[in-house]
Amino acid sequence: MYKKILVAIDDSETSRSALAEAIHIAKASNAKLFITHVVDEILLNMHGHAKLDMGSSDDAATTLCAAGRQLLAEALQTAEGIDAEVILLEAFKRRISETIADKAKELGVELIIIGRHGQRGLATFILGSVAEQLARISDASVLLVRKH
Repeated sequence: MYKKILVAIDDSETSRSALAEAIHIAKASNAKLFITHVVDEILLNMHGHAKLDMGSSDDAATTLCAAGRQLLAEALQTAEGIDAEVILLEAFKRRISETIADKAKELGVELIIIGRHGQRGLATFILGSVAEQLARISDASVLLVRKH
């Protein structure tokens, strides 16, 4: 039986499936659910126009953090009726998987739930997806959820 569960979300359909699974398991286990989103500096440089659209790097980081807080607020509403807490993390200068694994260890989480996008490409081939990296480095069990 799990006492503490962490689910990592973004704004994808797969992530919504992971959140639904996390809520279901938290209810069944009467566990505390930590819902987290990681703001990643890589997004500041994607496609060469992200900085132009959001202003300076500081403005862009502020915008990404605000979007992350909004995403977490919506997720918290979805988790109504269970013991849940939201946590916004920043992965500046670190991998997202390391940021999540470290927070899970700090919180004493027994299960991490994350969406598995199933995307492939050169970067995924060389580095692995965030979900796969997390499964390799985490001290907690990791449940990879596909879109359903």
